Amino acid sequence: MITGIEAVSARVLDIFAVAPGIFELTLDAPQVAAKARPGQFLMVKPNALGQPFLGRPMGIFDVDAEKGGVTILFEVHGGGTLLLAQVKKGDMLPLLAPLGNGFTLVDNDRRALVIGGGIGVAPLYPLLLELKKRDVYTETLLGAQTAERVLALDRLCKLDMAITTFTDDGSMGVQGYPTQGLAELIREARIDIVYCCGPMPLMRGVAEICAAAGVECQVSLEERMGCGFGICVGCVVNHRAADGTISKKRVCYDGPVFEGKEVFWHD
Repeated sequence: MITGIEAVSARVLDIFAVAPGIFELTLDAPQVAAKARPGQFLMVKPNALGQPFLGRPMGIFDVDAEKGGVTILFEVHGGGTLLLAQVKKGDMLPLLAPLGNGFTLVDNDRRALVIGGGIGVAPLYPLLLELKKRDVYTETLLGAQTAERVLALDRLCKLDMAITTFTDDGSMGVQGYPTQGLAELIREARIDIVYCCGPMPLMRGVAEICAAAGVECQVSLEERMGCGFGICVGCVVNHRAADGTISKKRVCYDGPVFEGKEVFWHD
C-alpha cells in the first residue's frame, strides 16, 4: 500500500439528488477526512459484493474532519454510477483514499480566480474553503447547462466571495461560458492565479487564455481509471515539459492537478 492511502469500508451517512442525475453522497471515513487535501480524490466501489470489479474515481467535495464525514458529488453516466446512486443509508462501500496530488495553494497576498464547469465544482469547493481560510481574495465563475445544474451554489454563497454564473440557455446568470470575457477579467481584477475543473473544452480554453495572459493556471483533469494510484497506467495524458518535449503522465498519480500550460490538449 502506498503511504498515506487508506483502504476502508465506509458507511453511507446520506445520499440525495441535487439535480437530475446528480447525487451528493456522504460517507463515514474519519481516516480519510483527517488526511484529505483540496484537489485530491477517492476510488469508491458501488457495492461491497465485488461488482463492478473496479472502483470509480470521485473528486472529494467536502470533509468534516471533526465528525469524519467525506462527501462526493457524482453524475450517473453508466452502470457503475447508476449502482452508486441506488445505495442506501447504512450501506457499506469499499473506499480507497485520499488519492492524487491536489492544488498548490497561493500565498496570502495573491488574488485567485476559481472556475468550475458542471460537476467540476466538486474538487474546487475544498480549495475555496482553504482560500477563504487564508484570506486570499477570490472570485468564482460557475458554468452549467441550465440553472438547475448549477451545483453547490448554496454552499458557495456562504463563503461571501464574488460569484458569477453562466448557463448555456441563459436560465441563470450570463448566457454562455465562463471563458467569455475571461482575459479582460484577469487583467482588470489583477488575477495572478487561476484554478479550473470542468469539461475538457472549458479547461483547455481557460488554460490557453491564461497562457496568453502570462497567468499561472492549475487544472484538475478527469480520466478513466482502473487502480487510482499509478499501477495500471490506464489514465495517461500527454504532458509538455518546459523544453517542449512530450511525455506520458498518469492523472491519478502525477495529477489530477497539472499546470495548464503543461497539458498537451488534444482535439
